Amino acid sequence: MNDITQIDGAYGEGGGQIIRTALSLAAITGKAVEITAIRSGRAKPGLQPQHLTAVQLAADICAARVDGAAVGSTRLLFVPQSPVAAGEYRRDIGTAGATALVIQTVLIPLALSGGVSHLHLTGGTHVTHAPSIDYLDVVYLPALRRLGITAELHYPRVGFFPRGGGEVLVEIAPSPGVRPHDFTTRGRLTSLTAIITTAELPPHVAERGAATVTTAIDRLGLGRQLTVVSQEKPSSGPGAAILLAAECENGHAGFIALGERGKPMERVAEEACRDFAAWWTSGAACDAHLADQLVLPLALAGAESRLTTPTCTEHLRTVIWLVEQLLPVRCRIETLTAEEQLLTVVAS
Repeated sequence: MNDITQIDGAYGEGGGQIIRTALSLAAITGKAVEITAIRSGRAKPGLQPQHLTAVQLAADICAARVDGAAVGSTRLLFVPQSPVAAGEYRRDIGTAGATALVIQTVLIPLALSGGVSHLHLTGGTHVTHAPSIDYLDVVYLPALRRLGITAELHYPRVGFFPRGGGEVLVEIAPSPGVRPHDFTTRGRLTSLTAIITTAELPPHVAERGAATVTTAIDRLGLGRQLTVVSQEKPSSGPGAAILLAAECENGHAGFIALGERGKPMERVAEEACRDFAAWWTSGAACDAHLADQLVLPLALAGAESRLTTPTCTEHLRTVIWLVEQLLPVRCRIETLTAEEQLLTVVAS
């Protein structure tokens, strides 16, 4: 089968990002992909439950023929059999695997399918090594709206490690296509929000987090622009998380910190504020994680787009490499200053 695009799953960052991006592009383009050496350098190589759920959901939306879809598999063949179909889709990861990453796998393909879609996912909402659902809601989705992609989400339950059990509902509107955009100059700060999410913890935990964030942001001279939102959510187990999110006239950034047993809430808040302060002083329009998340939609925009980010991460380099394997797109990274990198995506 010569029409199958071969993807080295160990390239660059070598993690789940390769799987998710390859699945998204396979669904959008109808191209078959074979991914080998999946997560071969990780402590638990191969597909894990979160990745398997993304494979299954991606297969659902384009009736794909799949081989190798099993926990621990280091090879996956994914062959779309039909164009992406809008509809209602439901999946339970079964663990605290990140629902946000599963959503990102299918959101853009479904947005381009021509109809309204609804997702109902169960799993982790605030877990390590992944954007939280709050980040998706107030950072990623607003950035996508600038590109012509609209989705709304809410989550009645949160899911922390190790139990998961969070519920996320997403409505994805049809989009006529992705628009190019220039995220190079962030402009004026229009909102700064701290979202403090707790479950099965006493009220003083959130209060201490809010006080620490307020003090740190006051020191940066931005206290008057800060809004603190504290939410206690139903959950299968205790947990705490903070998202500090900034929206500018032409920029978005968010910084996540998670609580854990024995970790004071003050330290959780300080981590988020430290990361925000580093981005704020950099002058970049997008945070480093948003930069790699925007490569896929910008590669579909059919023209030149640009963004600035504080640093060029291995995730960013990896997703650039991958989209160049599957799309007629060229990407270029330039150093503007020690704290600011410029990414140019030229899609044809």
